[in-house]
Amino acid sequence: MFAAPEIGPRMWAPLCVSLLVLAGAPLSAGDTPRPRAEYSIPRTESAIKVDAKLDEPAWQEAARIELQFETRPGENIPPPVETECLVTYDSSQVYIAFKAYDENPQAIRAHMVDRDTAFNDDFVGVVLDTFNDERRAFEFFVNPLGVQMDLFNDDLSHDETAAWDAIWFSAGRITEEGYVVEMAIPFHQLRFPSEGEKQTWGFDAIRFYPRSDRVWIASQPMDRGVSYYLCQISKATGFEGASAGRNIELVPTLTAGRSDEREDFPEGDLQDGSAETELGLTAKWGITPSLTGNLALNPDFSQVEADVAQLDVNNPFALFFPEQRPFFLEGADIFSTPLDAVFTRNVANPLWGGKISGKQGIHGLGVFVAQDQVTNLLFPGSEESDSDSFDSETSVRHPHIRSGDRSIHRHRSGSQPL
Repeated sequence: MFAAPEIGPRMWAPLCVSLLVLAGAPLSAGDTPRPRAEYSIPRTESAIKVDAKLDEPAWQEAARIELQFETRPGENIPPPVETECLVTYDSSQVYIAFKAYDENPQAIRAHMVDRDTAFNDDFVGVVLDTFNDERRAFEFFVNPLGVQMDLFNDDLSHDETAAWDAIWFSAGRITEEGYVVEMAIPFHQLRFPSEGEKQTWGFDAIRFYPRSDRVWIASQPMDRGVSYYLCQISKATGFEGASAGRNIELVPTLTAGRSDEREDFPEGDLQDGSAETELGLTAKWGITPSLTGNLALNPDFSQVEADVAQLDVNNPFALFFPEQRPFFLEGADIFSTPLDAVFTRNVANPLWGGKISGKQGIHGLGVFVAQDQVTNLLFPGSEESDSDSFDSETSVRHPHIRSGDRSIHRHRSGSQPL
């Protein structure tokens, strides 16, 4: 985690059905975790305004966690600056605040930049292993001006992606003593075992302090000899009465377009073309706090950030573009395998799609079905690869079951011209 300072924390086809059950011990042979701190998180009944002022009574009763360890580049030594994390919650949100002290506030690095791009700044945040399975976690970070960075950490594959985005609230301000950050994370943006019951989550509070060195400060020591990260973080207990609510999101879309042409180009008059309209709908339903369903009918992805342009000149391999469409990003970690058996970018223009993903005990469950209007094929090779598209429908069934170190994979496909 956070191996590359310049970028911050570590970072089939038309008809597809995938079932993935993930388990396995997070510790490798010979790894021995050190004792971890446990924090009791109190519930608040008073309102909190996210403004980075921390003047509400709720913060006086919140759990106070000191970040006492520099874990990089020093190994579990006293940090160069003091940092305090405050945590509380109500029935709908978990609230987190940081007091990041600095004897020289003028040296604080803070820029008003795009989301998920402030990793070269000073920043603070938390890692939440809401299932306490030491396999996957949500990460929320904020720079001194309130810029958000949220990621999903799959510790089994050592993969951390910033493509996942949640809807949450943050504020930050620089003070004479350093800077203050305040966050509110709705429970319906998270997955967790059940509603209403007392829970235990994996928890880590982090501060990055970039000066002559890029210092990583944490709330607990880290053993560099242990292969995994989440098995070493602290535990937070509480969250009784936490509720995800109905957790239903409906996003209807209407797309309209018209093309006008000149009959005698370039001198002729423009002739109005006929207007074409398309309706679409994407929906998300939190069936339970640990299980999410997604549905897409003629989805419109025009709101998604455009892919960065790439050149294929003198490139022997097919171009790779990361997935950025929200429908496919939901539960993407469940469908992640070392060999990329499920590559959702091959689903180019779906008529409809459905997905169920979530957790059951220590296992991750995922089922993905989609019907595409285009057939995308990838032709792999050891020294080169290529891809092509066809105007035909294709059906591909891709069940995958993984439990521990055993994996069962079956693949069946067929195509039918339009």
